[in-house]
Amino acid sequence: MLNCQQFTDLASDHLDEQYRGWKRIDIRLHLIICRHCRRFNRHLDHSRRTGAALAKQLWQIDSANSEQVFSQILQATKSADDN
Repeated sequence: MLNCQQFTDLASDHLDEQYRGWKRIDIRLHLIICRHCRRFNRHLDHSRRTGAALAKQLWQIDSANSEQVFSQILQATKSADDN
């Protein structure tokens, strides 16, 4: 059975679905048992998705709209933190 430190070392690769077999089962069992690691896993997934969405937006804007996009992103992250 994994401990929390071992899980956090494997969490990113787990989200990328790189593990198969017993390693994947160990990770899932730990997530069933440990609410702290479930929360960590959710936050890590949210951070990765937010970063990917931000990168996508930044590639699609021109320099004239960059300040507006950044302010919208800051407002969105502040409202997400309030929830």
